[in-house]
Amino acid sequence: MNSMNAMNSKNSKNLTNLMNPHVRAIIFDGSGTLLNDIEAVWRANSAAYESFGVEACRTLEEFRERFRLPITAFHLANGVPADVVKAVDAKFRKVYPDFARCVGLFPEVMEVLGELKRKGVQLGIASNIPSGFLKEHLATFEIGGFFDVVTGQEDCDEQKPSPKPILVTVSRMGARPEQAMYVGDMEEDIIAGKKAGALTAAVVRRESYHPRWRLERQKPDRLITSLKELL
Repeated sequence: MNSMNAMNSKNSKNLTNLMNPHVRAIIFDGSGTLLNDIEAVWRANSAAYESFGVEACRTLEEFRERFRLPITAFHLANGVPADVVKAVDAKFRKVYPDFARCVGLFPEVMEVLGELKRKGVQLGIASNIPSGFLKEHLATFEIGGFFDVVTGQEDCDEQKPSPKPILVTVSRMGARPEQAMYVGDMEEDIIAGKKAGALTAAVVRRESYHPRWRLERQKPDRLITSLKELL
């Protein structure tokens, strides 16, 4: 009986740790976490590369394997000349709207954001998506109103894996990093969250930008397959 009581006590303690009552803010990545946009990004990136005679990733799976942040590092690693990087980025932004029809919202997002808001959790976004595109997507899918702070690419002078986008977002929310959890689907998301001093949750889906093994090696505090697990 004493053994059973001890086990119940241990399980209760583990549950308390899992719930982490000190988290008052959850900050989300955009691409691959809230928005299912990897196909649109791949197609727009391929179109931009082809305009400059650079070999693009032939398949979505190849793109997923090679994609990394910051985006400049990705371009350079794929053979884009340094003096052409800005032009490639400009071309990407020009053609991206042609593929925006491919972007969707993950099915559980609306429910999860609503429930977290009802629980009194502050919500934010720290994303490398160009700010204009990010705001358009939030408006299209009618989820912008859930967020206290939205930080897109142009709202910060550094990109993940720098922790700065997260730190800027946390500061604007009036919270401290140790009171926040950052949720993303890429290695750089977890690296940035840890550098910022926040808890980290890696979401693993078929549509994620990075596969499970890449996320696991960064040792996130939580590994989830649906945002519903945040509840």
